[in-house]
Amino acid sequence: MEEHTCGNCTHFRLHYIRQSWGRYDALNYGHCVYPRCKKREVAHPACQYWKPAKQEEEEDLLSD
Repeated sequence: MEEHTCGNCTHFRLHYIRQSWGRYDALNYGHCVYPRCKKREVAHPACQYWKPAKQEEEEDLLSD
């Protein structure tokens, strides 16, 4: 069974930091964009608006 957390929700936007040599690293937090902007951590329990993230599209982009 899939765990309902902010990190695997379609409304969650993960934040990144750019290193001095140009590489981007993911941080452990981001924000939710639905129904309003809220600061959230990846492992934060999901709210009632949780929808599964579309991982199939991400896999297709990586394979191209």
